[in-house]
Amino acid sequence: MLASERLIHIRKRLEEKKILNLKDITLELETSESTVRRDFEELEKQGFLHRIHGGAIRAKSRRLDTVELSMNEKSVINRASKKKVCFEASKLIKDGDCVFIDGGTSLMYMFDYLCNKDIKIVTHNMLNIHNLENIKAEIVVVGGKYVTNYKMNVGTIAMEYMKKFSFDYSFIGCTGVDTAENTAYTIDTESAMVKQAAIESSLSKYLLIDKTKLDFKGFYKFTSLNEFDAVFIDSYPKNAEKLDNIIICSN
Repeated sequence: MLASERLIHIRKRLEEKKILNLKDITLELETSESTVRRDFEELEKQGFLHRIHGGAIRAKSRRLDTVELSMNEKSVINRASKKKVCFEASKLIKDGDCVFIDGGTSLMYMFDYLCNKDIKIVTHNMLNIHNLENIKAEIVVVGGKYVTNYKMNVGTIAMEYMKKFSFDYSFIGCTGVDTAENTAYTIDTESAMVKQAAIESSLSKYLLIDKTKLDFKGFYKFTSLNEFDAVFIDSYPKNAEKLDNIIICSN
């Protein structure tokens, strides 16, 4: 794992917990304790944490729970896992389907697997659109207020546009899921409204996540996990509460 990926992982863990154990983070990152100590030292310099014996604590001077990683930072987190989930979910789609692809880095790889099919794709996700060339699919971009931090279109115009569609499938992303509460979270109310509009206008709805999203609460609850026909995930921890509609993408 690259140093930048390790730092991002540690920052995300600090958003979840006030105290990090050195040995736990070493196991999670599959690296040495000396490497993690250097990462802690770097993040301490940046003001994200304070080192303590055997670990680190969240810095009181910065609210890490409100720090939002950039799309470029997020795109390198668990890239292989995201691709695996998108690939498995894309197998559902056949020629002639109309598909909605949600915003976020977890969904950006769906374009790679769907654009050579004879289908219609509707999206407000601007992350990967400019890279598409010589494609077979017809792509409709939902307009609206462009949010630079998340590279997606939202707002009133987007919502009015979304109401006009009828999707065979919608592929939805999220910030995290609470398996105990059976709830999916997102970053804000505007992105939640687009997700809910897509769910309501779809015959089949699927949530795509990687294992880091499990039991990670976000800012806004946007739907129950029961709303989805299935939840695609790259792997599922043995100690996590089992979802009834889970599909584990093991290959």
